[in-house]
Amino acid sequence: MTDSKYSDSNKYQKEIAEQYKQRIPTFSNAQVILILKTLGFDNIEEQFVEEAVVGNVNATYLTPHLVVKINTNKEKRCYWANKVVYDILLDTTPVVKVLAYDFFNKTDYEVLIMKRSSGSLLLHDVFSLTQEEQLVIFKQVLDVVTKLSEIKLDSFGFINANEHLATYGEFLADDFKKHIVIIRKEKLCTEDDINKVEKYFFDNIGVFADDKTSVFVHTDLHMGNILHEGNRVTAILDFDSALQAPKWVVLRSLLGVIADPSQYVEGTQDFEKFKGKNFYHFLPMLQHELSDVFSDPKLLRKMNIRGVAEGIMWVAGNWSADWNKEMMRNLIERELAINEEVLHNSYYGKIFAHLEK
Repeated sequence: MTDSKYSDSNKYQKEIAEQYKQRIPTFSNAQVILILKTLGFDNIEEQFVEEAVVGNVNATYLTPHLVVKINTNKEKRCYWANKVVYDILLDTTPVVKVLAYDFFNKTDYEVLIMKRSSGSLLLHDVFSLTQEEQLVIFKQVLDVVTKLSEIKLDSFGFINANEHLATYGEFLADDFKKHIVIIRKEKLCTEDDINKVEKYFFDNIGVFADDKTSVFVHTDLHMGNILHEGNRVTAILDFDSALQAPKWVVLRSLLGVIADPSQYVEGTQDFEKFKGKNFYHFLPMLQHELSDVFSDPKLLRKMNIRGVAEGIMWVAGNWSADWNKEMMRNLIERELAINEEVLHNSYYGKIFAHLEK
């Protein structure tokens, strides 16, 4: 969410790359093969197993025909949402095709096995495409967004969670409080700063009172999660952080890709390629295709409050001490929008300004 430059520094990129190494469990090829055999997938040789390395924050392995994701934390379901969306949409929509799912039953892990879809990641070749070709692909991504928004749900929260809440405001406040507890416990910022952010958030939580409809939302729609062959989208990947939420929540990742795609490849070899780039030519199509979302007069304020909550989430995640300081400074100085002028100069305010051009 920050637009300052520490996240562009080599120091920060090295920090994030190191954090990936520390946070992601690793498995030998033999262990992956054993998991596959336990779930009924035989005749796969060890030499054909490789680790996926595109900025994944989960243990992900590839074979010529399969994608295998492995979670070691029994306290937290990470992959269930992928099965949910496939079971609903099946082969009618280009989403992940789930072949098997296990949660510490047949194996000692949560395991998701998917068919490896054809095509290349948009992340790898988007700059070799013309703007017209990029827009053809983006339109198909928005078609999937629309299809997902037709999946109506009766509560709010993470699809993977066992419990959900009655309103979106309750969910966001509950999530915010959990992260505040972590920040205070680990002393990740000053008490004065956290008090300011906390007051602003709860003073404005009522902006979500009119969000009555909950739908299936993919919250991580960046180019590393889009597979394509030529101008055809073959699969939308990674529903791990999907939400039961208002439809407008999908804008978080879509606007992020448009304004600053480099944030999705931090700590990877692709960062320099995306650094300083944007895809603002996607914005008119986004506004047209999601006109119902953009017609909400409170949309910018909602995005701002959700953005503040997300900033606090990242601070609680403690990926980088220096970046935490920068994030808190940006939240205090730019995002606590006490009036309309400050709101329009906030992170999302500056993005929304392009809608008027």
